[in-house]
Amino acid sequence: MHLLYVPTLNCNLGCSYCYLGRQTSEADLRADGARAVATLRHALAALEEARVLAFNVSLHGGEVTTLPPAVLDELFILIRQHYLRHFDALTALGHRKSAPHIKTNLYKFAPLYELFDKHKVSISASIDLPLALHARYRLTRKGEPWLARTHDNLRLLARYPHAKKISATLSAEHLQDIPALIDDIWYIHRELGVDMNQLNLMFAFPSALNQEKMGGAVLTPCTPAQQLALYDALHAAFVGSELEEGLRRHWFDEFTPSYCTNAVNCGEKFYLLQGDGNVYSCVRGQGIPEFHYGNVFADPVDDILRTGARKIAEMHQRHGFDAGCRSCGHLPLCNTGCPVVKHQNASARSYTCELQRAIYRERPQSFPESPPDEVAAYARDYARRIHPALAVAETPPTHTAPLFALPPELDEEKNTLRALIAADPLLQALYRDDAFVLEVGDELVPLASQLLKQRADWYTLAEADRLVVHVRRELFDANCSEPLRNTLYLQMLRDTPVVYGDERRTKQEHLFTWQLHTPCLEPSARLGDGWLMADLAGLVALHRRLYRRGVRNNLLFTTGYLRDYHYQKQKANAFYHIQAVNLPFQNFEFFYLNREQ
Repeated sequence: MHLLYVPTLNCNLGCSYCYLGRQTSEADLRADGARAVATLRHALAALEEARVLAFNVSLHGGEVTTLPPAVLDELFILIRQHYLRHFDALTALGHRKSAPHIKTNLYKFAPLYELFDKHKVSISASIDLPLALHARYRLTRKGEPWLARTHDNLRLLARYPHAKKISATLSAEHLQDIPALIDDIWYIHRELGVDMNQLNLMFAFPSALNQEKMGGAVLTPCTPAQQLALYDALHAAFVGSELEEGLRRHWFDEFTPSYCTNAVNCGEKFYLLQGDGNVYSCVRGQGIPEFHYGNVFADPVDDILRTGARKIAEMHQRHGFDAGCRSCGHLPLCNTGCPVVKHQNASARSYTCELQRAIYRERPQSFPESPPDEVAAYARDYARRIHPALAVAETPPTHTAPLFALPPELDEEKNTLRALIAADPLLQALYRDDAFVLEVGDELVPLASQLLKQRADWYTLAEADRLVVHVRRELFDANCSEPLRNTLYLQMLRDTPVVYGDERRTKQEHLFTWQLHTPCLEPSARLGDGWLMADLAGLVALHRRLYRRGVRNNLLFTTGYLRDYHYQKQKANAFYHIQAVNLPFQNFEFFYLNREQ
């Protein structure tokens, strides 16, 4: 799970559009500082006892830097100790966190620089773009702008040696002058020195807490058309520049499946813990009763987790399952969007739906569109998990009888191909991977059954290449009481599909079959006693008119009597027949170049 920790809701700014409403001005900073470390320590211990691993512990606010430096130092130490204590488990899960992360407005960055540097703190710096709106809206508690200080702190951030990024939340007002926004991205990147490839863009949404505080909306959320206009403008400005990677990889990352906003049920994996022990869904749901999950001092962790999953599902249910989402090929990626914004917008669909679809269209390999039948199946599964009442009310899909049925015994260990081989000495001889060695030029290539080997190597042969097969003498005794009657048995196939037989199966085309009786084989000059050999270069060259440029040829090796046993075993054992329906013999695949090529 991802744990966002808000040790204080206090903030040193008085931004009129703050989604937290009065919480930032009413917070008791002294009380928050006194309990900040103890609350986090208690929560991490409770999670550990409940066998829940916080893979990411991020600090958020309010403004965390309003806490005394000594408290920040203890919080950083505690988080680093958590990562080190669970280093192996986190690494095994693919998480490489080792340093604390903090979201900050940078107001107090300069005096805290050395403390951040000491703990290698990862920084997400929140600003307004364009910067003219930073000056207008990012005011101190006394209502004073501090843009010059912002510039200085951004220059300082550019020199900061550890992970850092810029984050900006955009409303319709921020997009009234998109060229200015683009210019300021370049200004911060080129003039102030902050690598703006590391930028996260977000979009504002209505906040009931803010409207209650301000007596009405301060900023207007962007319309879908405005979001798309920004997306197109940024592509026009930055594709082909040194910031193209950031545009494609990071700037709109919040609207991709990697973020909590695209989870089936974010209440199962994302939690915000406050310094007073209260647990909410996230920063978006902070202070909203519908998204309060409990308190770590009063409620068991398991109860908090169950409450979170239940409340998020209920919020999705309250707004229904949008018909457009049901049939959308990107439903498995989006999962209908953020439940908190659904609550604020009273809408069933993601507030960035059109933008997300544009991102998915631009990156079809990263975000493939599912075909209609898969979407329908996923929509039914999604409804069962999140909208059970709808799922029960709907007519279940009709199921046709399966086109074919496999016997359930096929799943039993004793009936697997490897188990059948292990139980039969003749099959062991047929499938052994040390019976045939092909000499290709100066290289010795051990041959294995094409059914059992884990990889395929393709060679290119020319007419002058040496090609000699070496076979163990004892192989000709297998299933044969009179080895004089046995043969080295070769089959040459070509990867040009044809349809054979009553089964109407599409298989590789058969070119020729060739046999050489055992007494006609020569002793192996290279491998010595116990081996026989045959020079195949002339045989392969003889049929060169059958080989096609760019088409693989497949040469299979066995003995005449082992080939007969393979077909006898197919008749005697259905489980073997099913799994060895394709030729099981040792093989060599190659392209052939004739003189002209």
